[in-house]
Amino acid sequence: MKKLLILFMTVLLALPGFSQFSVGPRLGVNFAKITGKYNKDDDSKGGWITGLEFGAVGNYEFSDMISLTAELLFITDGDKTSFNVSDGEKSTLSSEYDYKFSERYHYMQLPVLVKFVFGSDFQFYGNLGPYFGYKIGGHYKTNFDNNTTKGRIRFKKDKVKDDDWYQDPKDYRRFDLGMYLGGGVQKQVGPGKLGADLRFGMGFLDTNKFDSKDDKQNAKDNGYKSFRNMNISLTLTYMYDLSK
Repeated sequence: MKKLLILFMTVLLALPGFSQFSVGPRLGVNFAKITGKYNKDDDSKGGWITGLEFGAVGNYEFSDMISLTAELLFITDGDKTSFNVSDGEKSTLSSEYDYKFSERYHYMQLPVLVKFVFGSDFQFYGNLGPYFGYKIGGHYKTNFDNNTTKGRIRFKKDKVKDDDWYQDPKDYRRFDLGMYLGGGVQKQVGPGKLGADLRFGMGFLDTNKFDSKDDKQNAKDNGYKSFRNMNISLTLTYMYDLSK
């Protein structure tokens, strides 16, 4: 991912004859959940979590209407899961306890978006493009029958401590690839442009891994549905034009 960022910025800065290059911060809130089911008897209910999103943005304008944006973001994805009591009986996956579980994963993310701008003074825009993400950490929290446990999510076995949850890279995917679609508004305020951005993101990759294609097919035959990141983010940017 680091090599991809360096290559992209090198190519972007090497492009001659275009009008404007601007940079600035991005800060806001991210609403995330993870889609998926383990099997046909999985009656768990997923919910949204809220996390902080921030980072740096670079934007290169090819014309007044079209530009290319690269961002380096810190973003929180994850999910809340609950197994509820229904009609006086415990759910299938919580035969002994009422169970609630939340997981928060911290990603470094690189979106590369094409941006289409409309208007002059008060501008509207839409954007679309892929993102590349890498999971750098996480936290979890469980509640069994009102007993709470929480800890960190670790990816290196020698770092695991009491109450930590170890995720073996052989079984859990740290890399993520997806697509963003969104839009917003922007206006010149002082020396830069202030913008408000709303976007929807969907991951393409299953966060779980399987030993073989046969294992994955067997899981699908039993009702397994891929676990993929999904998020809605609302952020503010303030972009400074470096070409002036």
